[in-house]
Order: sequence, then structure tokens, then C-alpha cells
Amino acid sequence: MAEEMNYRFGSDKAEAVDVVHWIKTAFALHLRTLVLEFLIYPYEVDEFIFTSSLCTCDTLETLKLGSLILVDIPARGSMKSLKTLHLIHAFYTNDESICNLLSGCPRLEELVVERSCEYSVKFFTIKVPSLQRLRIYDDNDEDEFVGYVIDTPSLKYLEIGYLGCPQFSLNAPGLLAAYIARVSNVISESLVSVRRLVLNVSTSMTIYPPTGCIFYQLVYLQIYTHEPGWYDLLTWMLEHSPKLQVLKLVGKYRIKPDYHVLGWEWNKPKSVPECLLSHLETFVWRRYDWKGEKEEEVATYLLKNARGLKNATFSTGPIEPGQLDKLKQRRRTRKKLDGVLKASNTCHLVYKFE
Repeated sequence: MAEEMNYRFGSDKAEAVDVVHWIKTAFALHLRTLVLEFLIYPYEVDEFIFTSSLCTCDTLETLKLGSLILVDIPARGSMKSLKTLHLIHAFYTNDESICNLLSGCPRLEELVVERSCEYSVKFFTIKVPSLQRLRIYDDNDEDEFVGYVIDTPSLKYLEIGYLGCPQFSLNAPGLLAAYIARVSNVISESLVSVRRLVLNVSTSMTIYPPTGCIFYQLVYLQIYTHEPGWYDLLTWMLEHSPKLQVLKLVGKYRIKPDYHVLGWEWNKPKSVPECLLSHLETFVWRRYDWKGEKEEEVATYLLKNARGLKNATFSTGPIEPGQLDKLKQRRRTRKKLDGVLKASNTCHLVYKFE
């Protein structure tokens, strides 16, 4: 039995013929893991074509295709045991090749897709009933590409980032956790079943809330506070997450001098959200900006209104020798937070350096 085959292409075009022979030989020996990728600058060689004839191994459990692998599958493949598929900057002849590849994997559980320049795909369709984990990172800005159509009823974990496509359709009613980073839009109706949600989005990227959209299952929320306006996203999420137990905010590694933009106002919740009245127990703010007025305003609001809060932790980077002003500012802000009349009598405040 052949357990694993890792093949990294050089510049010899004759290698492609040899590797097809070796792959088929390994298939006959019941191969379980196949990894194909190029090690050289991509424009120096032609693509290696991954065809239907290579989608015929019923023992293969893991398949990883790297850059300059051209997926050309005109007919449905057959990889009945495949559970893990990674497509890292691979190319595709058309939309159908993607569908034919995935439809031949009835037991697929994990799919990783990373894309950049791609000219031949209009819709990237992922229709896999068995899929449980999906990761997509796509910085493709081609005008021809419309978007993703994802139909994955068994999906539990979703991670997507850098999607600038105009359309993103998601059917994942069993989703438990999602990480959303730098996407042009998120249809939050697709995410309402999650228990854990991480949002890393800028002000130019929008969460579109359908009418009546409530995150009834959400207990853990993490928001990155990298861009002005993040606090309005926080407001919306607090108002629509009635059972939230853990809130984590993550600031910048380094604060630029022009980060504190004037003219931004925080639209506080019109009434105290249900999660603050009944469920929120843990509040963590990593890399808290001790000079930020909006940060202080948000922190004060949460401490004043979270009735069941047990722990509130504020962390920041170390203060270097000679940064006396920074140390004084930190002490002033800490004194203000300590003096806030807290809604919870049992709330324990923690300040620490990372």
C-alpha cells in the first residue's frame, strides 16, 4: 500500500508525462495522500493538467493541488474516500470542472480554496452535502468572476477572507462557527445559526442585516477594531445577539498617529441589549488603545450595563523605557475604568501587558 506521494515540479516539461504515470501506479497501490505543486516561478513552465483520468482513486483520502495545476475535468470523477481537498492557487478550465471534481467526492469533509488570478471561472459552485469545514481566501479581482454559490447542509466551520466578488450565496443551516475577514459583503442570514463568530471587516465592507435576523445561538463574538466605525458593527451585533456570553475585541498591533479620526460618533444601542442584561459574562479587549476616546466610551458603556459580567480584561503591549507619557495615559484611563459604576457587583477587572 502506498500511503503518501508528494511531488514538486521543476522546470522539465517532460516531468508531466512521468508524473501521470507515477500517480496512476500509486493509485494501483491504494494511495491515500497526494500532493502536487510547483517550486519555480510560475511563468517559466506550462500548467500541469489534472484530468478526469486522475480522479479515479477510491482509496485516496487527501488531495492537495498547488499553483499551476490546471483542473480540467469534463466528466464527473470518482474519489469515494476523499475527505480532505486543498486547491491552492490552482486554475480551472471552466465552472463545470469545479463541479465535476467536487461531485465525485461524496465523503469530502474539508475543503480549502485559495485563489488569485483566474480568468475562466464565472461561478465557483461548492455543492457538497458531506462538507464540514470550508476555508476560502480569494483576492481575485477579475471582472468576469461573479461569485460563490455554496450549498453545504452539513457545514460546521467556515472561514472566508478577501472576497471582493459581487455575489456570495451560502446555504449552511448547521453552521457552528465562522471567521469573516475583509469581504465586500456578508449576508448575515447565512450565519444566524453560529455559536462562535469572528468579524474582521473594514468600514468599506458591510454586514447586510435581513429583516428579523437574530443570532439566537451566538455565545462568542470577536470583533477586530482596526478601522474607524467598527463600533457601529458592535452595536448591531449586541442588539441582535440576545444570548451572547463572551465578547472579545482585538485592536491594532500598532496605533498610527492618524488613527483617531475626528467626526466619527458611536451610535449606542437605543436600549440596553438583552445580552448585557442577562447573559454576557466575559469581556476581553486585546491591544486596548488607552488614548482612544471611542475605546473608553465603549468600555465604559459595557461596564455600566452588563449586569452579569464576571470578568473584564484589558491588555496592551509593553511600555518601553522612556515612554513616560504613555504610562501616565494608561494610568489615567485605568483610573477612569476603575471608577465606573458597574452594573455587576461581581465584575473583576484585569489589566495586563501582552
